[in-house]
Amino acid sequence: MLQLVMTSRRNLLKIATAAASLIALPKLGLSATGLQSGLQIRKLSWAGILVETENTALFIDVIAPDEKAGERADILATTHDADALLTHGHGDHFDNETLQKVLGKHGRLVCLRATADRADTRGLRVQPIDMWQPIFFPAGGDDLVAFPVPAVDGWGAAQASWVIDGRGVRLFHGGDTQWHADLVDVGRAYGPFDVAFLPINGARQRDGRFVDQGIPAVLTPSQAVAAAQLLRAKLIVPIHFGGSDPPNYVEVPDPLGELRREASKAKIPIRVLRTGESFRIDGRPDSGNTGA
Repeated sequence: MLQLVMTSRRNLLKIATAAASLIALPKLGLSATGLQSGLQIRKLSWAGILVETENTALFIDVIAPDEKAGERADILATTHDADALLTHGHGDHFDNETLQKVLGKHGRLVCLRATADRADTRGLRVQPIDMWQPIFFPAGGDDLVAFPVPAVDGWGAAQASWVIDGRGVRLFHGGDTQWHADLVDVGRAYGPFDVAFLPINGARQRDGRFVDQGIPAVLTPSQAVAAAQLLRAKLIVPIHFGGSDPPNYVEVPDPLGELRREASKAKIPIRVLRTGESFRIDGRPDSGNTGA
């Protein structure tokens, strides 16, 4: 009997020690699966970003670098197999030729079914999905999980924003959405967000069939801050600004200055990234791999 008690105690000690080791892993930057926590994020042209783990690369709204503005082609370089998300099919968010280059033969372009129906996706491996449907990256893995959530396009195209979760980090990418009431539900369902990539230029357009009635078709800086509050975002990274082309395409005056003022009032930090600039965001210490 004494031998059985001693053996049981030794087994319990081993189990307790193993459990303590697993609990301690996130503090060392590892999840319980032994994978590195946190995400590497790179700002691309206009509204695009690149999200990377040690296993995968996920592009969002990737377009060709603007060589006239000094943007270098190597901002699209990655050593991983790549997939891509698309918010909508406008030319400042969707570039078929560039997508073919970064995705190669096996990478997927994931977008709403309505977007796939309207965009010129020839030569691309397209995976259409429905609103709110989860999609995992890399294929066959679960480093990242993304959900398309409601957005409103100022020019009538089908559009989604994206929630991306992985390695203890949760991101929101707003494409070029207008203000809309579903931001409340997205913030409640998926927030808080570690980073919200939000359009800020309040663009208005007079071109072709579009008539400028003075109503911004994209979030203004003050609306972006209000959206960040609803999303419970800890950090705003502005996208989709710096492209005024009067009289056909006009953004609000000094979008960055206004964003800084409004974010300061709301006590939400912002981080302005130059095209090609990267930063790493550490994972939540209480999170495993993807986890809600």
